[in-house]
Amino acid sequence: MSQPPYYILFSHSAGAQPATLGHPNIHYHYANDDPSVLWPQHPNEHVLVLDYPQSDKGTPTVQSLSKDLVVVSLKVEEAPAAAATGDNELRNNNMYIIETTTSDGRVEGPTERKPAYDVVAQFKRR
Repeated sequence: MSQPPYYILFSHSAGAQPATLGHPNIHYHYANDDPSVLWPQHPNEHVLVLDYPQSDKGTPTVQSLSKDLVVVSLKVEEAPAAAATGDNELRNNNMYIIETTTSDGRVEGPTERKPAYDVVAQFKRR
């Protein structure tokens, strides 16, 4: 089994403004942990759930629990100079970039977003 993501960034773009990169606050949450701690604690808090597969065969997915923040994509790239740290066996040396944008709470297009409750329930069942 590979290690969970260590290098995580988010890239947020809003309208015509250029994207900004940031470092999220990361909380590792496992299948046997209480899923209620994933809910935002205040109105301006955004929670993104990166579901990392337990085997090398799965593909990581990410979803937003916020009604006004939408995940556009997840890019997985080799982290620059990660191998130089010497912790190759202890860390996942990929860089995970979560691309987001703002939303007015409505979903447009052919795909439908799952409600936040369903995302947490799905995570709990794993």
